Amino acid sequence: MIKSFDGKVALVTAAGAGIGAATAQALARKGAMVMLSDTNEEAGQAQIEHLLKSGARVDFLRADATNEEDIERLVQLTVETFGGLHIAANVVGAAHPEAVGPEFHLQSRLGWDATIALTMTSVFLSMKHEIAHMVENGGGTICNIASLAGMTFIPDGGVGYSAAKAAVIRMTKFAAVNYADRNIRVNCVAPGVTLTNAFQRFDHEERAKMLERHLQGHAIKRGIEPNEQADAIVFLCSDGAAMITGHTMPVDGGWAAHF
Repeated sequence: MIKSFDGKVALVTAAGAGIGAATAQALARKGAMVMLSDTNEEAGQAQIEHLLKSGARVDFLRADATNEEDIERLVQLTVETFGGLHIAANVVGAAHPEAVGPEFHLQSRLGWDATIALTMTSVFLSMKHEIAHMVENGGGTICNIASLAGMTFIPDGGVGYSAAKAAVIRMTKFAAVNYADRNIRVNCVAPGVTLTNAFQRFDHEERAKMLERHLQGHAIKRGIEPNEQADAIVFLCSDGAAMITGHTMPVDGGWAAHF
């Protein structure tokens, strides 16, 4: 295997499971030194143990991406541990249980605030501190996780989640244009229906019903594996994407082709 990320240092948030874990694994396989972060320390440590067995150079810090002190410390520790920061994958994001569904009038302020913090503010804080380091150290590349909900109407997403993911796309474009002259590229991936750990927690019958409902938008009628999202993230962070910035790449089984 060509280890195209040899000598590169990467930071991945929400790396305890799902797309974040798959991204950390993919970057490590390609030779990157990877700092994993998650609020779930047990899940993060399990990922570290798995990666260390393969000879990867990795570390973990429990951090809440909605807390600026945590994020500042995460970037600082990444640089102290591995000597730099060249790649960041900002994967944190989810809808609060009280902020799901299309009905504005049934959603709570608590659900709205929690969803905005977890899905939008987390990306703002992460980019703020990642870019601060990259500006002073020759550049880098960032990939954020958006969603089809940020690009079009997804009934199950909820207004808070849709608004936050749309904001991630706009922040990505803003940063891409503003920092291109400082050798920083910023892109995002917009997943379709992805078979993450959260999805797998439902029983078989419920998963089947959810898939049938959610896959109506997919041209390719199957769920997407987390590693398929990770492959897109890794590509956008690679030298092969050197002239791609400000781009939102749908990895959605053809959903975005309908609009």
